[in-house]
Amino acid sequence: MPFDGLQKQVGQLFAVGFHGLTPSPEIKTLIHEYGIGGIVLFKRNISDAAQLQSLTLALQEEARLAGHEHPLFIGIDQENGLVTRISPPIAPQLPGPMALGATNSPELAYQVGVATGEILSAAGINMNYAPVCDINSEPLNPVIGVRSFGDDPEFVARFASATARGLREHKVIPTVKHFPGHGDTAVDSHFGLPVIPKLRDELDRCELVPFRQAAAEGIEAIMTAHISLPGIGDGKLPATLSPDVMNILRKDMGYDGMVITDCLEMDGIRATYGTEQGAVLALAAGCDSIMICHTFAVQVASILKVYQAAESGQISPLRLREAIRRVDELKRGFLSWDTALRPREPKESWPALGAGISNLSALAEKAYARSVTVIRDDTHVLPVSRSANVVFLFPGDQTPAGGAVDGEGLGRKGSYNASVYLGILKKYNPTVFEIRYGAAGLSAEQMSIIEAADVVILTSINARESPFQRALGLELPSQTRALISVAACNPYDFLEDACIGTYIATYEPTPEAFVAVAEVIFGVSVPKGVLPVESSVGRLSIGLSELDSPKDISQLSTVWNAALPTYPLPAPKLQILVNQEHGHHFVARMGGDIVGFCLTYASHAPSYVAGNVAVLAVDPEKQGQGIGTALISKATEWYRVNLKLTRLELSSVFPRFFPGIPQDLPTTVQEFFERRGFSLWHTSPRNVDLYRDIRDFKAPEAYIARAEEQGYTFGPLQPEHYEECLAGQRKNFSANVSWVGQYEELEPTKYPFSVMVAFDSQGKQAAWTLMLGPDSPALQKGWALPPLCGPKTGLIGCVGVDADHRKRGIGLALLSHAMEDLKRRGAEGVFVDWVVLEGFYEQLGFEVWREYRRATFRM
Repeated sequence: MPFDGLQKQVGQLFAVGFHGLTPSPEIKTLIHEYGIGGIVLFKRNISDAAQLQSLTLALQEEARLAGHEHPLFIGIDQENGLVTRISPPIAPQLPGPMALGATNSPELAYQVGVATGEILSAAGINMNYAPVCDINSEPLNPVIGVRSFGDDPEFVARFASATARGLREHKVIPTVKHFPGHGDTAVDSHFGLPVIPKLRDELDRCELVPFRQAAAEGIEAIMTAHISLPGIGDGKLPATLSPDVMNILRKDMGYDGMVITDCLEMDGIRATYGTEQGAVLALAAGCDSIMICHTFAVQVASILKVYQAAESGQISPLRLREAIRRVDELKRGFLSWDTALRPREPKESWPALGAGISNLSALAEKAYARSVTVIRDDTHVLPVSRSANVVFLFPGDQTPAGGAVDGEGLGRKGSYNASVYLGILKKYNPTVFEIRYGAAGLSAEQMSIIEAADVVILTSINARESPFQRALGLELPSQTRALISVAACNPYDFLEDACIGTYIATYEPTPEAFVAVAEVIFGVSVPKGVLPVESSVGRLSIGLSELDSPKDISQLSTVWNAALPTYPLPAPKLQILVNQEHGHHFVARMGGDIVGFCLTYASHAPSYVAGNVAVLAVDPEKQGQGIGTALISKATEWYRVNLKLTRLELSSVFPRFFPGIPQDLPTTVQEFFERRGFSLWHTSPRNVDLYRDIRDFKAPEAYIARAEEQGYTFGPLQPEHYEECLAGQRKNFSANVSWVGQYEELEPTKYPFSVMVAFDSQGKQAAWTLMLGPDSPALQKGWALPPLCGPKTGLIGCVGVDADHRKRGIGLALLSHAMEDLKRRGAEGVFVDWVVLEGFYEQLGFEVWREYRRATFRM
């Protein structure tokens, strides 16, 4: 009997697996008696296309019969590549994440996402536990590896986003994983609890970047990782069970979509807190859907445990309602009974799709061809003659799995059929001779064959985890006439070993990937792949820099003018603005050359310190590689650790660059900062810079006369009035330390005609403004922008009226006198910076030069 109330609601929060090719008695019980909301399919549930379609339809019919309001989530790990549940001949093999990363084409990733969605939708599957957002920053990672798009956070974020877009085309729910990032570990969470001892700022620079972008783009579902993060919160609970880790997602990133756990029967949870208690803790922490993939008794016990915790208040009613709402909203958005219960005619089934199969196969071939990466060909072996004496070496046993999920990926130990790969090579060279090698090494006879060969092709599969593969690979260069090493899975196998002169990566041990590499080896196609992970050579370095050498300033200027062509600055001007005692600048270098920079400044007041990110720029040819993100992360970390700041503002005070993000830059610039944790301010009040051509300026008589009628007079600040001027600034504007500092610096004996003053009828100072001519040293030191308006541009700034004299109209008269003075000194234009008032300066003919949007980063 179907049941109602709290029990039924709790059941909707579970996604479970089962054994068999048809709905088992156990899964029927879970659907009818426990109201489970989702099903997880594995290879064990699939035999052919018709069976798979019948299975998914039968499961949905059971849910309908049981009285479920919405269809079941039916999900699967179809990451492609190494982790492919629906594989040939049911559907074409599609390239996995790192192979797609090697194409360097997010568009191809999108197309493969569309193709994956088409396959899953045709099979009756509505949810994919992909794309992978993990960053494979640890080469020895046994669980992620080539399941990641690469080792660069920005790069991974772009490809994951593209793949998710493709899945949505066929109403398949994308699920990014494994939050907060499973890439930097050498432990497989299927068999233990990995520990990543990173602090929050380190996670912000790397692991969290793709998830932050996914959350900003409204990703429908996020899967958690069973990893330990001792540097986050109390550090006691695995990420899946930790409110501190979930708060990064829920509060800091503002994510309100569905969070699903990875399987709680993995040892990362089962061997620590136990699956049943883990289910309670995961839900309480902020997860909405609990995945338990294998054991019926454990699934039932976990559902009952959560039900009891909800009844007792251990899980709060608010938390329970929140989880139920998110599951319900996602089902309403993607699922319908019409689709779930639609019978599929044989003509729609895989693989008998006709033109559809052909189109997907063509897409796969195109992607694989673009992924093959010749990392080195220092020995110039390529291409190989079709008549050459070629020996093919293939690992015959004890092959490391390399990221297979639950042993059901392509990479089960010893599961590779070398004859398939040999057959591919023989299409181009029928005489290729195969030797399978293993831990026992090669016999003398086999070594003799290798030494006599014209070319030896060594295939390795995760050699970094396989000592016998590594040993043979390093021995062969001295034993062969010509050696080609093919890393058929992880590209790290011999990445750092220059002794292997010709080294190729395919990123997955699928026959389809091997076809593409064979075509490159025998010259049928040209290699196009780009390595999506780095060796230790030529890595990006980012650090605090003094920027005091002529070479640095020259390179800084080159990057500035390439990245900001509408804001040109010559090197001498940039050097003045950069080399100030309160500047703290972060520089990205590749091979000694500056490729990006982040200029920041700290202003110190008696009661606080403020930090400002003034400029972030990256060489256009290097953009999209995560350099900007790394610079921002390095800067925020430095200010947090060294100056104990809790926030940085995206703006600049003195020296003055920009009071926020220039609105004339592409909207992608705003999105860049939003996705890296900056909160953009509302547009009110406005933040603008103003400009006016003053060659024909004449002070409006009405403003001058009104001020004179009240007894006000005007004139440049004289040395004898300087102390009174400073007292006026401190009295009225002490909250703005930088403002007061400008007046303190402009002592009139050193900087004459730099301040215009309004005097009342008793000769007391009533209002002030800076009026810096185009040649003023103060202008050169403090402002980047006026020269950009033209070489004869002066500046009016820090316009202030004493509190006792406001609302008398003297401000416009003061500005008129200042503009007349600047015009007399040869200025042809006047710039007014960082204006928030609406309509005041416009009365004197000023127009908006550029508008900005301010932003804050909270640490």
